[in-house]
Amino acid sequence: MSAAEKLGHAVRRSRRAAGLSQSELAAMSGAGLNFISQLERGKATVRLELVFAVLHVLGLELHLQRGKSTFTVEEELS
Repeated sequence: MSAAEKLGHAVRRSRRAAGLSQSELAAMSGAGLNFISQLERGKATVRLELVFAVLHVLGLELHLQRGKSTFTVEEELS
């Protein structure tokens, strides 16, 4: 699974756990519905500012660590 797909799955799980529709998440984050759909499907994108806006709405953080070449998703969803 690619990094984009892992991120997309994490976004979808968090959105569903928050009880939000894709339309609601799009409106709350300032992204379009098509962008949310593509993000959740793992489509690679250069619209990083929108990715950060979506993560913010869902209360998710992206952490970078020097020297790591793999992408992991750590979930602490209740």
